[in-house]
Amino acid sequence: MNWSLSVIVPVYNEVQSIESALEGIDQYLRRSRHDYEILVVESGSTDGTAEACDRLAARSSTVRVIHQSARRGFGSAMKVGYREARKGLLWLVTVDRPFPLECIEQALPLLDTYDCVLSYRSVDPRSVQRRIQSWVYNTLVRVALGLPMRHVNSAFKLIKRDVGQAVALTVRADGWFFDTELLYRIRRRGVSWTEMPVPLLDRGVGASSVGRLTFLWLLRELFTFAVRERIRPLSGGEGRTRP
Repeated sequence: MNWSLSVIVPVYNEVQSIESALEGIDQYLRRSRHDYEILVVESGSTDGTAEACDRLAARSSTVRVIHQSARRGFGSAMKVGYREARKGLLWLVTVDRPFPLECIEQALPLLDTYDCVLSYRSVDPRSVQRRIQSWVYNTLVRVALGLPMRHVNSAFKLIKRDVGQAVALTVRADGWFFDTELLYRIRRRGVSWTEMPVPLLDRGVGASSVGRLTFLWLLRELFTFAVRERIRPLSGGEGRTRP
């Protein structure tokens, strides 16, 4: 089956790396001969990123830019991207490109069986502190929400557009909790899913917008979300996964 891709790139204050990132994505997809669009959601940048995105869009027919008037969070940008996507598949690629773009070729055949392909980190070069935080968070997610996914915040996610748009409409989170709530909604709706191993790559240029307090904010959002949902047990039509 031939798929078309909406590559969603959320952007905030990435003027140092936005040009090389978008050109790298564009060049890879052009070589792969996939039908695609690169949908940049720019969220009120203050460092010239917005203007850089517009210049790139003017040079390339495959790049489309949507400007949010202010920074409203990662989840807010993703919901805009999901809503405005025009192609058959939704694929998140952040500016730091935290995984090899070639992983898409491994994921595409799985969509003959599943509605979305998720990932877990097969290689993780982050600091010991970051890896411990990740382990703690994912363990709490499994306990509090019953999610069996290994790494809910692993960046590689490929979702059929109709499924992604329908699920995103039900997601409330506008910040970093978006990934966790998205997977929770996917499983609750009985969407079929699978996971594949994807190596995490070190960021080469620019600085991450994930701050030191992000972990604490995520824990707070997880607790609040769990209480609000009252941890209704998942039953019937749970998403399928493969070993």
